[in-house]
Amino acid sequence: MLAIHLTRFGEPEKSLKVVDVPEPPAPVAGQALIQVEYAPLDHHDLLLAQGIYPVRPQLPSVIGNEGAGSVLAVGPDVTHVRPGDTVLLPFGTFSWSEQVLAEAASLTVVDKSISLDQAAMLTINTVTAGLLVEARDLPPGSWVAQNAANSGVGRSVIVFAKERGLRTINIVRRAELVSELEDLGADIVVVDSADAGARVRAVIGSDPVLLGLDGISGTATTLLLDVLTEGALLVVYGYMSGQPFTPDPERLEAKNIATTEFWMYQDEYLPRHPALNAESARLVAEGRLVLPSAAVFKAADFPEALAYLRKNGKVLLDFNPHRS
Repeated sequence: MLAIHLTRFGEPEKSLKVVDVPEPPAPVAGQALIQVEYAPLDHHDLLLAQGIYPVRPQLPSVIGNEGAGSVLAVGPDVTHVRPGDTVLLPFGTFSWSEQVLAEAASLTVVDKSISLDQAAMLTINTVTAGLLVEARDLPPGSWVAQNAANSGVGRSVIVFAKERGLRTINIVRRAELVSELEDLGADIVVVDSADAGARVRAVIGSDPVLLGLDGISGTATTLLLDVLTEGALLVVYGYMSGQPFTPDPERLEAKNIATTEFWMYQDEYLPRHPALNAESARLVAEGRLVLPSAAVFKAADFPEALAYLRKNGKVLLDFNPHRS
């Protein structure tokens, strides 16, 4: 059976290996055996491989932070899932293997109307977006501001915010994205520029903006600070710029803006994951949330997939050996 092992923490091109491993044993009570269909290869997987991510498995180990599969068999007394179900792999079940064992109670069954490739991308970006939108208890009609609005998380933030009656201010880097995100439900979309804050204020007037979501960091944080108002919360969840989070403390103090860093697997967030997984699946099934497509590579072609990721972005690994 094919799997991808992390052999040591360090450079992914040297430390991630396609290997042949024994098939898992039959599931025992409380377990399900799953054929992994697709599993993403994304930048957060590389952070784990480099030893930067908070999760550090004992090596060598299969890794892979999300994925979707088909249930092959279940252990005694398991009724939550059944053979043939399409399920999302939960946190702690590494996905880069043709077959995996998982705790059945942690699996989310998704509607067959959702394609397997879309299902494979439902447990990180969408759940992150749901948690970010809930970072502050805001009344309906409130504004949420974000950069990285065209990312997988950013697009999901727009949809989750709309579901909760919130309005979004979205900062993007390219003008052609404005109408695209407006079609998705974004209320305001502005192109990254020094006067972005003033242009937003010209639209919303004196309305408060009490939640900001920063997926870029570095100099991009400054634009969010221009948009946020007195007493706002700024949540830092990503560093797409490659720069650290170093806002001017005087700007934070002037508006009394609090900051916090976010990781979706903190203990306080874990109880919300199943419900947000289910909500994400429902939104996709209803056609209200469309996840960005990704190039597909057979898992055996992992080196080529990794090279593609480095140049172009997210990849889906196909782990079903029977799919041509």
